[in-house]
Amino acid sequence: MPSEILINSNAREIRVALIENSHLAELFIEHHDSKGIVGNIYKGKVIKILPGMQVAFVDMGLDKAGFLCANDIDITEIPESKKKDWATDQNKNTTSSHEEESSFPDDYSSPNLSKHQIPIQILLKEGQEVIVQVTKNPLGTKGARITTHIGLPGRNLVYLPTSSDIFVSRRIENETERTRLKTILQEIENLEGGYIVRTAGQECKKSDFESDLSFLYRLWGSLQEKSKVTSSCSLLYEDLNLIFRSIRDLVTKDLTRIVLDSKLEYQNCLMFCENYLPHIYSKIVLHQEPTPIFDR
Repeated sequence: MPSEILINSNAREIRVALIENSHLAELFIEHHDSKGIVGNIYKGKVIKILPGMQVAFVDMGLDKAGFLCANDIDITEIPESKKKDWATDQNKNTTSSHEEESSFPDDYSSPNLSKHQIPIQILLKEGQEVIVQVTKNPLGTKGARITTHIGLPGRNLVYLPTSSDIFVSRRIENETERTRLKTILQEIENLEGGYIVRTAGQECKKSDFESDLSFLYRLWGSLQEKSKVTSSCSLLYEDLNLIFRSIRDLVTKDLTRIVLDSKLEYQNCLMFCENYLPHIYSKIVLHQEPTPIFDR
């Protein structure tokens, strides 16, 4: 059915309306002050490693350093030489000092490393630059929880560029459907990285996934290029706001246009679509009538 997306943006909030057959189908609202930093990706620098706690603190250019647990470090990017160093030194004892204990969040419990886990002091060194993603917002005196396992969400997939595994959302419970979805992804040529099929991906066809992959590969490529020219302790990627998520998730082949009443957001959308969703570019329209966009 014919549809359009109307987007109202002001100093306080963003409102997005999906119109189908001239009737309101869905309405989404996002307040600017409620948006955290979960999902943001930073080029950080390791400033402190606590072997006894198996954590590192990473400066990301924020008020507080993020904390990175050993279990949240992607070891596939670790040079083999470092792994060999650990293998020859795995019996070395590391004890935490009182200073280390008191400088870490009270609710953190130190993990029990198995003999197969590589200690954080082997994985990282102070002063090292790392690409990290926020998994938990800062709270009080505690910095953000971060990981080096990057995940970029698309409409139907989450792209895991540092992985090679394929997962399906637990909310998709039908085993036949889960197997079908995995098979479709495995049959796509030149598949790169790992993936999680989102709940929205249920009953998707191969073409649906390929459309998502085009967006996600472009996004990851631009992020990698930016990381090469960006200094450490800087933001590389800000998780999409409601406007861009709506363009990513609500657009169908029946969409006629996307109308915005903010010139700034209109220009931002043009740039976003030009870079990542070029087939939508021509459908972006600026609302210039005196009547408010939601009062038509």
